[in-house]
Formats: sequence, C-alpha cells, structure tokens
Amino acid sequence: MRRLSSTVISLVGDGSYFPVREVDGVVLYKRDIGAWLTRRIMGLSIQQGEEKALSQFLVQRQIDVVLAEYGPTACAVLKSCQMAGIPLVAHFHGFDAFQYSTAEEYKDRYQTLFKKAACLIAASQSMASQLCLLGALPEQIAVNHYGVDVSKFQGGQPSKSPPNFVAVGRFIEKKAPHLTLLAFHKVVEQVPTAHLTMIGDGPLLEACKQLVVALNLKDQVTLRGVCPPEEVVNVLRQARAFVQHSLRTSGGDSESLGVVFLEAGAMGLPSVATKHDGIPEVILDGKTGLLAEEGNIEQFAEHMIALAQDPELAENLGNEAYKRVNSQFTEERSLSNLYKILTEITQK
Repeated sequence: MRRLSSTVISLVGDGSYFPVREVDGVVLYKRDIGAWLTRRIMGLSIQQGEEKALSQFLVQRQIDVVLAEYGPTACAVLKSCQMAGIPLVAHFHGFDAFQYSTAEEYKDRYQTLFKKAACLIAASQSMASQLCLLGALPEQIAVNHYGVDVSKFQGGQPSKSPPNFVAVGRFIEKKAPHLTLLAFHKVVEQVPTAHLTMIGDGPLLEACKQLVVALNLKDQVTLRGVCPPEEVVNVLRQARAFVQHSLRTSGGDSESLGVVFLEAGAMGLPSVATKHDGIPEVILDGKTGLLAEEGNIEQFAEHMIALAQDPELAENLGNEAYKRVNSQFTEERSLSNLYKILTEITQK
C-alpha cells in the first residue's frame, strides 16, 4: 500500500491480492487469535472481517479515492470501498487483463467490478480493447501509458558502438528469449562480429544456456544474469540496439507496453521488437525501431542484420526513439496524467 497524497491511496495486494499493511509497516488488521475471536463475536467470516477492517481504515484516514493496482486486487477491495462510500479506480497492468486463466477465474467478479468501479485504467490502447472484450465499456476506461525517468538513461551512441545487441528482462515465455537467440544465430552468419548480451533471470534461463551451447554461440553471446541498474545502463550505452521478441503465450499472457523499450528509447537506442499488443504504441516501425511479426524469426533476424550493417540507420532510429520517449513517455507525464484521473474522480 502506497500513499500518493493526503486524499489518494494506492493498494497493492499480497499473495491473495488483499492489502494487509501500509508501505511504512502500519498493519491494517491482525490475523491473530484476537482478530479471530472478534470476528466470531461479531458473526463475521474472515473475508467479512478483512473487508470491514479495510473500510474502517479508509474512513479513519479520510481517503477520497482508492487506486487498486491489478484487477484481482480491485475485486478484493471493492466491497470495502463500497462500505466506506469511497470511489475505486482499478489499474490493470498485464496478466490481469490478458491471461486466460485469470480472466476465467475472475470472470464474474470482473463484471461486478466493471459496473461498480469509478474508473478503469489501462496501460495501453491494446489493453483497453482487451478490457472491452472482457465486458468493460469504452467510456469507463482511461489509457495511461507507463513512463520512465529519462535522466537515468542517457548516453547511448548507436552509430559509434560495435554491432552489440542487448536484451534485458525476465527469461519467461512472453519475452521469448529463446527466439531472440535463434534469430541472433542467423545474424552471426551474416555479421560474425555481432554480439548479444542478455541480462536477467527466470525459468527459461537454463534452456537458453543450453541453446547457446547447441548453436555454438558461446563466444558471441553473454548471459549475465541479474545485474544492478547502473550496470544495465552501462551495457546499454555500448549497444547498437535493444532486442526482445515478445509474443502472446498459449495461456494468453502478454506484455502490456514494455517499459524496457522506453528505457532503451530514452538511452537513444533503436529497438528490434515484435508487433505485440501495446509495443507498437511505443515503437513506431521504421521510425523509432523495427518490428517483426510474432514468432517470425527470419524477419526478426533481418531487422537485427540491418542495424548491425548500418550504424547510420541505428543512429537515426535511436534519435527518433529518444525524441518520442522524452515527449510522450516520461515518468513525470505518466504520473501527472494518473493524478489528473484520480483528482477528476474525487470531483464528480
């Protein structure tokens, strides 16, 4: 739970998507024998007791609007907000809108949420369309793109860097690091001096390590694991371009927008990515980066080869990416728009 101002509070659920404490450690309610006895005396279930405790907390703190991060969290706190007479804004981020299992599990609760919430926030136009498919009305949805602190990502010079490509992110299915490796294998055949650095960890890391060996790429690929932010920035500064082959998984999981593409753009780097959900809202194909169809390894490799062989093209795309991020996707712009949405809710 994070306080945004004296009248707005942001709730982020725990494993069960129900908030249990403030970010400063203040406990909303206790899950101990005393709380159990109190609930028994009052004839309340565990869920009812938690809902009542949160409702009382919101009233006591004189909260004017609640921002619930992720759809399931919004469903969990809806009743408390109704009891307190406080408007609820549900902020969707990715899996909560796209993942098939989540959409099915929360199908009925989402319908109630869509009817009762004061507003739904989507991280991209693509996500807004998905929420409409789930039953939300277009007029309920406000699109607020993510933003980055551009001051932390500076100094990229694609035209002066060797043909080094960088991928940063979790090694998971929707980021498809294995497909990036398969594409890069084709790049090396055309540009032997090319190099790929992959930063991150996750369930697909071991498989990717095996793939590097199988493709005989041990000298051309560096798997660095998890790195501190300043090290990531230093690696990006030495890159020709950023790469990530995002795709929708068989379970429906998708990228909402891809903050990492914003970070690369702020650095002045072009990205090679895919036409996947909200990514084309950030990367303009042929203007700020190059986009391939999901799963099209040949096309993805061709884009990487084009940048490896043409430093000037990388520089031009990177410059446009820098301009776009700095004008449309700054952290300041995103937070300002978010606060505007929440403020307007309190004035209705």
